[in-house]
Amino acid sequence: MARLQVVLKVFFAALAVLLPLTLVLDKCGAEEPVVIRAQTGSVKGRAIEAINAGDYSAAINILEKSPSPDPFDEDYKALLAKAYGERGWKKQGTGDFPGALEDLKKARLNEPKKQFATYFGLAYCSYRLKQADDALDYLDEAIFLEPFEPQARTLRGQIYYQRGRLPEAVSELELALQEKPGDRGIKELLAKARKELGVEGSFTDRETYYFNVKYEGEEKRQLGDLVLDVLYKASSNVGGDLGYYQKEPINVILYTRQQFSDVTDAPDWSGGVFDGNIRIPVGGKDIDKTALAAVIHHEFTHAVIHREVSGHVPAWLDEGTAQYEERWARQPKADGFTPVPLSTLDATFINMDPDKAKNAYAESLSAVQYYVDRFGMYSLSNLIKNLGEGRGVSDAMKKAAGVSLSEFEQDWLGSGR
Repeated sequence: MARLQVVLKVFFAALAVLLPLTLVLDKCGAEEPVVIRAQTGSVKGRAIEAINAGDYSAAINILEKSPSPDPFDEDYKALLAKAYGERGWKKQGTGDFPGALEDLKKARLNEPKKQFATYFGLAYCSYRLKQADDALDYLDEAIFLEPFEPQARTLRGQIYYQRGRLPEAVSELELALQEKPGDRGIKELLAKARKELGVEGSFTDRETYYFNVKYEGEEKRQLGDLVLDVLYKASSNVGGDLGYYQKEPINVILYTRQQFSDVTDAPDWSGGVFDGNIRIPVGGKDIDKTALAAVIHHEFTHAVIHREVSGHVPAWLDEGTAQYEERWARQPKADGFTPVPLSTLDATFINMDPDKAKNAYAESLSAVQYYVDRFGMYSLSNLIKNLGEGRGVSDAMKKAAGVSLSEFEQDWLGSGR
């Protein structure tokens, strides 16, 4: 993606005491770039020097301490926008998405003309902060400015896919792939969206404020009603435990066992999957409502943790918490298991063989049950929120419970749990 570029040029004049400085701003698609000239030592000149040196905070400080007397001074506003925009992108690169979003908003307010880079940056930061509606609004502007920019099309396709808007997702990803035909990530997501559209294209879609439930055939409407009822209970139960208040809808798709296998490639022992959407296999006339409620609470917990934490969550904590929340439907049991270091249960269990997966799930539940019994549900909620702040699991646990991961693991295993 084209980024705004700064070119600092010094022109030597035989009789000049001050050297004039020139800042060239690539307007990302505009016919002519904007050229800003300023004298060395002037406010604008010093700001240009700071921008050229990569010290965007210094440039902002220089400009805001000595505002232009002309409220319509486009050069001044363009420099301020440039400094905020570049600082915003720099923060985004370090994972400081709230700070990046704030800076990019200030860049947008000062830009004499709309910039693709600013709107795409706003969209990406909003997406990473789980503000998908805002991300889509910013993407509309970005794509208006650069209709064929593949990263913007890909991001919009990703959001549509996560929201279950499969036809629109396929359309966006196809446009992105035209511009980047060799991009493996786009190809894989497009293939997945097409496969799901082939299965779900004729599904009934029940939309509510918090959930969109899809199932095949109107004859399953009663099942859809049951699932919606349990989903709202799960939202209250799990949300209350983890201090989470839902802001955006979650997609829940109900499949036959064969459809579930075709779409997710999950092993036969899997009772459900959360991959941005909750996917549950149901079938037959005699549905075990208790088991279904447990699965819904389990997968909804994954959805909550995913929305609370942008980065990585250890699988033992993710799966242990999801099993613990099944207690709202039935009491989960951490039956006999052979302990392994929690550090070895960091990645998903989905690719394990059945015996290893059973052991991993039981151990994860035992660890989380012990944590809640010792430190309380509020501490578990804080542990997850601390992970959402970008902390590692040991640091997050130290802040939430006063013990490191190794100290917790030693105490847990020593308790005979």
